Amino acid sequence: MANVEVQKFNGDKSRFPIFAELAKRFDSVRRRAFELFETRGRGDGNDLEDWLKAEREMLGSCPSELKDTGNAFETQIALPGFDAKDVQVTASEDELIVRAGSKKETKSESDNVLWTEFSSCDIYRRIPLPSSVDAEKTTASLEKGIL
Repeated sequence: MANVEVQKFNGDKSRFPIFAELAKRFDSVRRRAFELFETRGRGDGNDLEDWLKAEREMLGSCPSELKDTGNAFETQIALPGFDAKDVQVTASEDELIVRAGSKKETKSESDNVLWTEFSSCDIYRRIPLPSSVDAEKTTASLEKGIL
């Protein structure tokens, strides 16, 4: 099991660059969701589907679970193919933000590669917490692709 460093803070979120980056990402989700809405002819009734599709496209998709153990919250997030050094966790009193990024070179020693789906990958996941926590007590580890 590899430990993952957690950036911990209580207070002003504007001091941390991850929140500015996440705001930009959510803005791109809003724009994409609106594009999907327009593509459908501006018809009502599919706004949630448009939003969720835009989130998957712009932020990446990773199955997650949040559990209340009575005295703590525990979350599991599937991050297959990522090493602990690729993962950044930011904890505040009301949310967790997980960013996983990897740069993959597609150069091959052989000319036999006909196509590849391996590429750089960037995933953001924001997990709002149902009640306040002490961010200083947050820990994270990555084992077998599960954070």
